[in-house]
Amino acid sequence: MSKTTGKRKALKVFGVIEFFSGKFIHQEHEGRFNSQSYEQFLEQVLPHFTCPVILVQDGATYHTSVAMKEYFEKKKQEGRLFCYQLPSYSPDYNPIERLWKQTKADKTHLRYFPQFSDLKTAVMEAFEDYMRNAWKVIAKMESLRERSFKILETCPAPC
Repeated sequence: MSKTTGKRKALKVFGVIEFFSGKFIHQEHEGRFNSQSYEQFLEQVLPHFTCPVILVQDGATYHTSVAMKEYFEKKKQEGRLFCYQLPSYSPDYNPIERLWKQTKADKTHLRYFPQFSDLKTAVMEAFEDYMRNAWKVIAKMESLRERSFKILETCPAPC
């Protein structure tokens, strides 16, 4: 039996997928996710697009905080960002959840990483592959596309 430190460490990453092209944008984050870090990530995402952005997100507390509601309202007034919430408890409608799951299956599941940096390298290799090969991202989203459009039709006004 080998010794372990008994400490658990996680790689935290924000990510978005452009719905039509499969473009994947991500940003590593140290510490806990919160409204401020999420807003900073979105500010890094917006320059990648010249047209208004429609963001579909889950109900994570840092997505739905008062601060984020104010941020979304401001961006909506600017005509820059329009946000829609997925229904509660619906991770199967969120394409990025499939990407995270595939990353774990391909790169981290049932693997031993002697150093945290080894884990990080494996995950970043997967992300680089997604960025080079958007078709892999689109393939993960394919079954969700039609369902997503139907869900968006029933969503209330943007948050």
